[in-house]
Amino acid sequence: AFGCGQAIFCAVSLMRLVVVAMTVGLAVVEGLVHPSGTTWCERRRALADVGVLGGLALLPEVAGAAMSEVTVPFAPDVNGESTAVATFSVPTEWTKLSDTTQSVVGGRRLVVYASPDDTDWNVFLLLTPIRGDYTSLGSFGTLDAVQDTIIPRGDGIDAQLISSASKSSTYVYEYTLAVPNQPKRHLKTIFSLVADTLVTFNVQALEDTYTPDVAKISESILSTAIAKKTA
Repeated sequence: AFGCGQAIFCAVSLMRLVVVAMTVGLAVVEGLVHPSGTTWCERRRALADVGVLGGLALLPEVAGAAMSEVTVPFAPDVNGESTAVATFSVPTEWTKLSDTTQSVVGGRRLVVYASPDDTDWNVFLLLTPIRGDYTSLGSFGTLDAVQDTIIPRGDGIDAQLISSASKSSTYVYEYTLAVPNQPKRHLKTIFSLVADTLVTFNVQALEDTYTPDVAKISESILSTAIAKKTA
């Protein structure tokens, strides 16, 4: 079991990764390796990495845009056959920016789509393999505990929770976030645990461009986000 000091060290380390990654971009996130391999840190790190990615300026659209479905199989069995699938829809003209299996948290996969007209309006799907003894989102903590992990606090960080909810075995958060030398962003994040994988959907845009049309399409994207077992 972890002592209080170890838990605090792990949480502070994760927060520093969040701030650095928001400032310098995805290339740094892909190269980061957390110094601890402990169970507690693995749980918190998987969630905190979502906060890292949620603050990035990765590569907004009009209401009523045609949508295209994205299908991402995951959780391969011993024969390499996928046992689960994640699906979501994006405006047809949006561009795939990334579909990468990263080594930061063994076998993690990141899929990113964005508006071709604005580098700050995007959606990502993050798939993080989790040990089989994590049987529910409760293994990561309560709704409030997870909120404290993914929404960073610290000097110069302006983070405001708009809403949070636990729905049908998912945690849902909407919040705004600004870090030094970066514009404020509006984010909505959904977590679920499927086939020993932490599944994260996230949509974000700049707060200054978060018009009703942007909000409507962002909500439409997340309303189609589903992850389920297929075998």
